Order: sequence, then C-alpha cells, then structure tokens
Amino acid sequence: MKITRLHIRIVFIFAFVVSVFVYQTFAKDVEDIIGAQKELNVIADMQSSKKNDEEELIKQTKDAVLMGQKEYERTCSLCHGINGIGNGPYAFALLEKPANLTLIQKKNYGEFPFSKLYRIIDGREEIKSHGPRVMPVWGDRYNTEHWLEVRTRYSETLVRGRIFELLLYLESIQK
Repeated sequence: MKITRLHIRIVFIFAFVVSVFVYQTFAKDVEDIIGAQKELNVIADMQSSKKNDEEELIKQTKDAVLMGQKEYERTCSLCHGINGIGNGPYAFALLEKPANLTLIQKKNYGEFPFSKLYRIIDGREEIKSHGPRVMPVWGDRYNTEHWLEVRTRYSETLVRGRIFELLLYLESIQK
C-alpha cells in the first residue's frame, strides 16, 4: 500500500479531530475542577468568616458579662451578696430576705426567664406575679444617671444595655 498525500491529510485531519475532542473533554474536566475549587474556596471563606463572627460575638459577650458583673457588684451585691445567694451586708435590715440569684434557672425548670427578670430589675412596670415592690426601681435610677451623661434621646438605650449586661452576668452564675 502506497501512502499518498491524501492519506497523510486524512491521518492529520483525524489526529486533529481526535486531539480537539480530547482537548475539549480535558478542558471541560479542568473547568469543572476549577469551578469546584472556587466553590470550595467560597465555602471555606464563609466558614472562616462565620468562625471569626462567632469568636467576636463570644468576646463581646464576655465583655458584656464582665460589665454586668461590675454592675452587680456595685448595685446588687449589697442585698444579694457578692456570690448572689442573698446574704449581702444590707440583707439583715430588709423586711424580706433577698432572693438567691444563683437558683433562678433551677426554679424555672431549667429556663432562664430573661424577659421577666428584665421587667423585675427595670421596675418601672408593675408585675403582679412579682408581688409587692420591695426591690429598688433600677430603671429609673439608671435613666436618671444616663440623662446626666448623654442626650435624653439615648438614655433609654443605655438603661436597657446596663440591665441586659446585668442579666447576662446573672445567667452566668446559675447553678
């Protein structure tokens, strides 16, 4: 069999077609791999960002708990005691023994009643289930203090913040 130019051209065209087909198939696989890698990078970035957000939230929460502890020591420990069990230096002079604040969650079937405690501490709203108002109305006091420090417009937000930090601290001392 004699190889002619026509045979060479046919072989060349066949080789070219096969190489284009192989290249397209390979290129498609490479594109799929690159696309998958990009998706994995996006997912990894999102997870890293979420982890950073969670770490920042934990840091901020720890800061808020620490501020709540300072608030507790300054305003609550006189009656409830430094350890929260109701044995503060003023407890003897009170008509009603201060509550043991470390058992709040236990007495509420494992739930920390955040909203109810907020209203009790704030004190500006009468809560029938709380009984007579023997505890000071801290919301008014905090509001008066903040009115002196900042514009009236922001004082309520600062009052809520102080009570919120105090509640975070109380939640952290539950037994």
